[in-house]
Amino acid sequence: MIRSLRDAFAKLRATIEMRNQARVHLWYPEKHGLPYPPLSRSTDGIDRFLTKNTRVGIRRTRDGYVVYAPDGFDDIAGMIVRPNPGANFSAANYAKKAARWKGLWPEITVLPADAES
Repeated sequence: MIRSLRDAFAKLRATIEMRNQARVHLWYPEKHGLPYPPLSRSTDGIDRFLTKNTRVGIRRTRDGYVVYAPDGFDDIAGMIVRPNPGANFSAANYAKKAARWKGLWPEITVLPADAES
């Protein structure tokens, strides 16, 4: 599915990352060396995201859309990368991700891995 969607979106000239959150528990422990219990709902996965500024999900409903953003949008608007010290936090993974993002968007502010929420 990931390859299929990547090919379908290739014409956009943008990187679109698709992940099946229901299967993360199958590969995460080997890749990151941390446990990852199976999810019971999509918001569980969002709650485990490494950074608070990425903890946003949109679900389509019959009446429109439902937005899940437990940390709000201030960090997104302020271009602030803040650690989510919740389940499965890894300072090393946070540093790697933050460094990659800083290379793409030098104007972002990256808070240290031990920053208070």
